Amino acid sequence: MKLRVKFLASLYELTGVLKTEVEVPDGLTIRELIDVLARKYAKLREELLDEGGNLKPMYNILVNGRAVEWLNGLDTRLKNGDEVVFIPPAAGG
Repeated sequence: MKLRVKFLASLYELTGVLKTEVEVPDGLTIRELIDVLARKYAKLREELLDEGGNLKPMYNILVNGRAVEWLNGLDTRLKNGDEVVFIPPAAGG
């Protein structure tokens, strides 16, 4: 299946990519997608996940505009054509 992936702000700087499409197996979870993406963007996993494999609280991940925390978290299953957006913490004042 094909997914659209976006990396915003500092995650764009980390990966060097704003938008990309990835081909992955059907039924992949967000956690598995992070593993797939980390093969290409080496520091992505350590940036997003804590030592226990949980999403660091300052990061958000959206699937088709909905925060994964309101879905199934990192175990949210993805479907063909989904858009996944990785959002780092916002800074400023």
